[in-house]
Amino acid sequence: MEYRDLFISHSSVDEKTAKGLVRDFEKRGLSCWISSRDVPIGSSYQEEIVRAIEHSRAMLLLFSAAANKSEHVLRELEIAAQYKKPIYPLRIDPVEPSGGLKYLLTNKQWVERKALGNRLVDTIEQLIKANAGDSDATAENGRATSPPPEARGPVVKRATTLLGAGLAVFAILTIASWFMFAGRSPSAPSQDNPNALSENKNSSDTKANRDTGMPIATQRSALAQPEAILPAATSASTITVLTSAPENPRAFGAGKAFFKECTTCPIMAVVPAGHSTIGSAADEPGRGPDEGPQQTIDIGEPFAVSRSEVTFEEWFACVAEGGCNAYRPGDYDWGTGTRPVINVSWQDAKAYVAWLTRKTGAPYRLPSEAEWEYSARGCTTACPSLAYWFGNGITPDQANYDWRYSYEGSPKAQALRRTMPADVGIPNPFGLVHVSGNVSEWVEDCWNQSLAGIASNGAARETGDCRARVIRGGSWSDPPSDVRTAKRSWQVVDERRAEIGFRVARSLGR
Repeated sequence: MEYRDLFISHSSVDEKTAKGLVRDFEKRGLSCWISSRDVPIGSSYQEEIVRAIEHSRAMLLLFSAAANKSEHVLRELEIAAQYKKPIYPLRIDPVEPSGGLKYLLTNKQWVERKALGNRLVDTIEQLIKANAGDSDATAENGRATSPPPEARGPVVKRATTLLGAGLAVFAILTIASWFMFAGRSPSAPSQDNPNALSENKNSSDTKANRDTGMPIATQRSALAQPEAILPAATSASTITVLTSAPENPRAFGAGKAFFKECTTCPIMAVVPAGHSTIGSAADEPGRGPDEGPQQTIDIGEPFAVSRSEVTFEEWFACVAEGGCNAYRPGDYDWGTGTRPVINVSWQDAKAYVAWLTRKTGAPYRLPSEAEWEYSARGCTTACPSLAYWFGNGITPDQANYDWRYSYEGSPKAQALRRTMPADVGIPNPFGLVHVSGNVSEWVEDCWNQSLAGIASNGAARETGDCRARVIRGGSWSDPPSDVRTAKRSWQVVDERRAEIGFRVARSLGR
């Protein structure tokens, strides 16, 4: 797709104004993308919007009373922020932001269109030229372009010399254009304690440890398409996703039914009824004393679990609609979008499922510990006791963990040392990805020192130490022994860490 200078974000009510601005910009040689003209016939509107924002150097936001009420404008703004695109907000109506836009734009300096007059095109052209110096790539026609977001290294903010007429206006717009971009250093795993490190890692997290160890060109290619790290991986685009939960979930085999109840909702996988052993065998290498006693649980009715961990874009959708306590977690410059949301506490995860329940009217929740392990094993009857759903061994191409460590002679590699996109991975028999590694996942249960007393029907335990909650699955920073299916751990309910995210569950009652 050809790169453009400007993506024009506007309400359909303001289409005439937007087209007029496009004519003015393009007369001056600034290429624009506008939906009424540039969405190909027969293509997916949503997909074209995302691609166009990704392939634009900046976004011009036409703010008006109609834009204030537009979900499309809000989503476009979120996507631009995820791709770290400069955003130039231009007020065309004397109205103040409300709802999700109020949160995004509060306390920002605004520019009235009338105040700019004939200098609007000049000012935007200056901004575009100033930002062109930050690009790494060049299009075939010689115009500077922005590299794909995954190919970028850490963002480096540098001063820009402001030249030409209209200096004051230019400065105001520049301030506004950066309102979305507050980065954090990737050296600190804890959101609340920037000096804290992973529980079991050395404090010298060098560049060699953070990167893949591959040559720079190869490394950029791998980071631009992280699924290449897992050669056998599949993405969400390869499955059929229903627009509502199936009326008869028992009619579908394991890993055969997926649904999504709103545009910004997670993809849910139907988990069949059945029974399975949870906990680890006494002779499983790496076993901890809290992983037993091993026992069988019976899941009497199908339920649903999100195919992957909840992503940043799904979390930001909650924030944009007034949920999730307006909390915007940092990403350490690893990227947002489809990467799993991190730096979220158990309390944050509960706020997300509360919003999802309100939005859909469906009974969303966190999975119980027993449901999580049952789903991760992907087996409904006569289930072998394996360390991982795929066997008793593990290799770096099967999960995102700390590849520098071995499990029972498994091969080692230079670790990725960060998250990878949540929606791409090797699915287990129930269709779930990243049940081992990537991020550890909060579940509903209070912490208990063993599996003794866990409900045979898989219900969550609300007894024990409820100031701490169970986390499962292991993360990108953990050795392979800690991403085993039976591995149990905990954190206090308000802890936020770079290694912890979550996935959601949904009841499918009759």
